[in-house]
Amino acid sequence: YYYLEDVPWVQYFYEDYSFHGATWHNNFGQPMSRGCVNMRVEDAKWLFEWAAASMDVDASGWLFSGAEEPGTLVVVHE
Repeated sequence: YYYLEDVPWVQYFYEDYSFHGATWHNNFGQPMSRGCVNMRVEDAKWLFEWAAASMDVDASGWLFSGAEEPGTLVVVHE
């Protein structure tokens, strides 16, 4: 139901929940999905670039955390 193609600046933080840019609405701060954190595209890009590890993207286009690059701690709460 919530599948959209080409969602920009996606960062998963728990299972299939993520921070990401949203181009389909401008009602930020209100519940708009099943758990993702929708952000203005420019804000999602800033967060992605700030939190992204300094590693190469693999051929799939995904970044993965590991022992040497554990990622950035994110605490989500109300």
